[in-house]
Formats: sequence, C-alpha cells, structure tokens
Amino acid sequence: MGKVEVKNLFVETEKVVAAYQEKVNKLDQQERELNAELSVLQEEMTNNILDQEGATISELVYLKISAKEIVQKTEIIKVLLEELAEERTALKLQFTPIYRTALRTDISNRNGRYNANEIVERYRYEMLKEIAEIGKQMQKQYFAIAEDIYEVFEDSEVKKEFPRLEYAFNQELFMPSFGWFGDSVVSKKDVFNATRGYLPEGVKEPKEKDVL
Repeated sequence: MGKVEVKNLFVETEKVVAAYQEKVNKLDQQERELNAELSVLQEEMTNNILDQEGATISELVYLKISAKEIVQKTEIIKVLLEELAEERTALKLQFTPIYRTALRTDISNRNGRYNANEIVERYRYEMLKEIAEIGKQMQKQYFAIAEDIYEVFEDSEVKKEFPRLEYAFNQELFMPSFGWFGDSVVSKKDVFNATRGYLPEGVKEPKEKDVL
C-alpha cells in the first residue's frame, strides 16, 4: 500500500476563517490602540497624583482639572472597549451560520472521498480471495495424490497395524494454517479507533514472508 495523503478537508471552511479573521484583525488593532491609550492615561494619572504633592494652589487647580479630564477619557475608553467586546460577540453570531454552511459542504465532500467501509470491503475481499486461492491450490494437490495414498491407508489390515493413520493424512492438514483467538479478524472498535487516527493496541506490521 502506498503512502496515504489526505487532501485538504476544509476548502470552504478556510475561506470563512480568512474572512472572519480579517474582521477580527481590525477589532484587535482597535483594541490595541485603545489599551495603549489607556496605559498612557494611567501613567498620566499616576504622575498627576505625584505632582499634586507639594503643588501650589494654582498648580493644584490645574492638576485637578487635568485629573478630571483623564478620568473622563479613561471612562470613554472603557466604554469603547466594552462596545468592542460586544462587536466581537456580534461578529461570532454573524459568522456561526456561515461556518455551519461551509462545514456541511466540506463534510459532504469528505464523506464521498474518504469512506472506511470501502477500504474494509476492499481489503476483506483481497484477503479472502488470496486465502481462498491458496486453499484451492492446496486442496487440488491433496486430491491429486489422495487416491493413491488412501489405497494403502484404507486397507483394513493396514488400519489394524497403524490405527492412527487418519492423523497422518487427511484433508484438514492441507489447508492454510489459521489460528486466531478473537471472534473476528478486525472488530468494529478497531476500525473506529483507526478512523480517529489510532492503531488498535497490539496491532503490528507483519514481517514479509514468502508463501511456499
């Protein structure tokens, strides 16, 4: 089996992500600018409070007026940040149905392209076909020689002398060996685990071996 390569599963969804991210980037830029302005105002307020210590009356009046303006600007910025948060929520609400439509399209395209049932059916057929072909050839060789051997082994005197001959030569000895502890070769659970990207525990790649 060649290397499996899954094509892009989110063709339509990625278009929506790009459109959404473009709008989010604008909101992010506005938020950065507002937070930067808020940091400046906080620094100005800190300096204002420090300057009020030891200031003259006229200087104190000016500083108080400046402090009031800083508080007003700070409140405006906080309101703008709240509005920005509301815009983010509105944007998510706007894009949610668009995402759902794109995802439905991508999922529909994926289902037609990657179907685990088809893989299971194909390899089950190939597996049973190969086993059946080996069994058929082994049985053909068995029946080709069986008449000659049974002419000797089925003799009543031979059976008395060698009572366990049936264990030395019978049809079941000339079939492909098969010893499997489970009820099935591959369980549904194993397939479901594989669809999630995990090989079932205990499953190892077999070593190549020639069939003689």
